[in-house]
Amino acid sequence: MLTEEQIKRLVSANDSLQAQISDVNMILSQREEELEILRAELAKATDLRSKLDGKMAEIESMEDKLGQKQMQAKGAEERELELKQELNESTKLQVKYDELVQQYAYLQTQYEDVRTQLAEVNQRNAQLREVAGKIGELESRFENMTMERDDLREKLKVLEAQKYLKEVNP
Repeated sequence: MLTEEQIKRLVSANDSLQAQISDVNMILSQREEELEILRAELAKATDLRSKLDGKMAEIESMEDKLGQKQMQAKGAEERELELKQELNESTKLQVKYDELVQQYAYLQTQYEDVRTQLAEVNQRNAQLREVAGKIGELESRFENMTMERDDLREKLKVLEAQKYLKEVNP
């Protein structure tokens, strides 16, 4: 039979476990929000990577056109004026190309950052799974303690009833 102090300790332990479960649930919610943010960032990085691939295809196409134009310039003296204009365009294309190379380097850096963040998210997920396992274990223990407490209360009622009957019927 449990004393009143033991019952109070059980209730206090129960309250403490409830507070811990609440804290863990709050942390889990925060981690899920962080995951959503990282997923959004990954989607952005994927979109940027797709745009970069498109720009690289444009650059290759521009380079092909530039090569063709240079070959035509060697064989056609009467088109000298036209070739000068095309060379001006190729200079502009080179500037665009250089800008795209810089953008590519920037996007590559962002991509690596996202990969790093994804690795961190995966690590956090593993930690969250571990926390979830611990939460499950705590819930199971809490459920067992609750059933044990209820059994003890029932036994206490029975004992009190027997004591009362003994006092009433000596």
